[in-house]
Amino acid sequence: MSVKPETSLYQRIRDNLPSCLITRIESRVNLGIPDCFIAFKQTGEFVPVELKVANRGRKIHLSPHQVSFHIRHAELGVRTFILVLHYPPNKRATKDGALLLYRGSQAMELVTSGVDTEPLASYHYGAVPWNMLMFTLAEA
Repeated sequence: MSVKPETSLYQRIRDNLPSCLITRIESRVNLGIPDCFIAFKQTGEFVPVELKVANRGRKIHLSPHQVSFHIRHAELGVRTFILVLHYPPNKRATKDGALLLYRGSQAMELVTSGVDTEPLASYHYGAVPWNMLMFTLAEA
């Protein structure tokens, strides 16, 4: 049985952020809840993170419930994030991808402009500086 792309992304994040507590959420009850919550041991805070894989062009598929979650929380000043693994067309090798980090407040723009939306941070997927990603999630 093949592993979903978002599951592989989650596993890679979990394996490379050992100093964080990462809780994966699978909710069919409350649509729109992000895929995982990342808690930082240093501060005791956590952030919700939606994981997406864009491997068919430049679009990022967010459901209306996901957009609503991020926009409503951003209006309250809550930090949420959308982490996108984007593969260039016709290249599905891990080394060719880019890991793009967006603020949840950018959800509507992501739906309309996809990966052309300016990310908060961008990393080459074959060489992600995981400590830098963790710091950005914790401090942004």
